[in-house]
Amino acid sequence: MLFNEGAFIKIDQTRCLNYRHKGVGCFHCTSLCPGGALTVIEDKVFLEKDKCLGCGVCFSNCPTEVFSAGPWDETAIISEVKNQSAAVTQFFCGEHDEPYLPKEGREKGAIQISACLAGISKGAWFEIGLLTDVELRLDKCGECSMRNCLERLQFTLDTASEWLSATGYKSNFSYIYAVENIKKKKKLKAVSSGMKATSRRDLFLTLFSQGKEMIRRVREKDYALHGKRKFEECLVPKWQQRLGKVYTDNYREGTDPAYWPFIKKKSACVNCGLCAENCPGKALDIERVNGTVRHTFKSGYCLDCRICELFCPTNSIERSREPNPRPFETVMIYEVKSNRCHRCGNDTLKNEDFLCYWCQNEAKEEDMIADARNQLLNIL
Repeated sequence: MLFNEGAFIKIDQTRCLNYRHKGVGCFHCTSLCPGGALTVIEDKVFLEKDKCLGCGVCFSNCPTEVFSAGPWDETAIISEVKNQSAAVTQFFCGEHDEPYLPKEGREKGAIQISACLAGISKGAWFEIGLLTDVELRLDKCGECSMRNCLERLQFTLDTASEWLSATGYKSNFSYIYAVENIKKKKKLKAVSSGMKATSRRDLFLTLFSQGKEMIRRVREKDYALHGKRKFEECLVPKWQQRLGKVYTDNYREGTDPAYWPFIKKKSACVNCGLCAENCPGKALDIERVNGTVRHTFKSGYCLDCRICELFCPTNSIERSREPNPRPFETVMIYEVKSNRCHRCGNDTLKNEDFLCYWCQNEAKEEDMIADARNQLLNIL
C-alpha cells in the first residue's frame, strides 16, 4: 500500500468541521479508520503514522476532504477506465501480487489501486459505473488487516448504485470473494491507477502549490493573532463538485429518484442567517429581493453535517432525506418579508420594533451590572 505508515498523507486542519466549530462532534475519520491511526484532540485531527495501514478510507470518508495525498488522484482511475473501454472492468488493490483471470475473461479491463478499494469515493464509483460494469476482487480481504473497510466499501457502492439507477443507468457492481483454482494461470495485464503522472510541469505545479501553502500558513497565523480568521471557501470535496455536473448531464426522465438530504424551515425561523453563513458546503443560501428574504437549498451539495441545525437559535430546522430527481438544482425552502434592524443593520423579520432576534434578546445593561456584582460577591 502506497500510504502505509502515513506516507504522503496531508491533513488540512482548516477544512475540519471540529476545528471550525468546536463541539460539532464530527468523527467520521476516527470511527472508520481500521488502524486506529487518527485521533481528535482539542478539535484537531492527528495521524499516528506508525499505525496507518494505508487504506485511504479517510480520503473518501471525510465530508470536507481534510485528508489528501500529493500522488493520489481519483480522476486518473476514471481516465484509465475510459482508455480501456472494456465492457467489464476488474478492480483490485495492491495486496494482489499476481492477479489473474481465467481464459474466458481475458478481454476484461483491469485496474489495480494503490490503496484499498474503500478509498475510492462514491462519486468516483458513480462515474466509473457510467462507463463499465464493475467486478471487485475481494478474495484477499479476509486475511487483510483492512478487512473492516469492507462495510464502508459496501455502503459507498450501494450509494453509487442508487444514483446510477436514479439517472436511468444499469447498476452492475459484482463481488469476487473466491477465485477459481486454475492450473495454468494467465497473468492479468493490469494498469496501476489512482496516481498522478509526474513531469516537469507537475514538478513546477508542486513547487507552486508549496508556495501557496506557505502563504496560506502565514495568513492563517496572522488571522489567529488579530482575531480575523475567515473561512469563506466552499468545503465541498472535489468528487462531489464533479458529481454535480456528471449527475446532471446523465440524468434521464422517468426514473425513480434517489434519496438526498433535505431541509425544511419552520415558521419560528427568525431569519438570523447563521445557517447559511456557517454551511460548509454552501448548500444553504439567503438572498434579499425587494423587501423579501428567500432561503434556498441545493441538496446535492449538502454535506449532511447538521451544522445548520446546531447553529439555529430557535430550533427551526428539520433535516430529512427525500426523493429528489434534480438534487443539484436550487429550490426555495422559506420566504418571508423582512426589514433592516435599526440597531445592527442586519436583515430581520418585519416587526414593529425593527429589531433583529439578537438585538431583541440582548441583555439589559442593568441586568449585566447586577450579574457582575453577584459574581464579585461570590468571590469575596
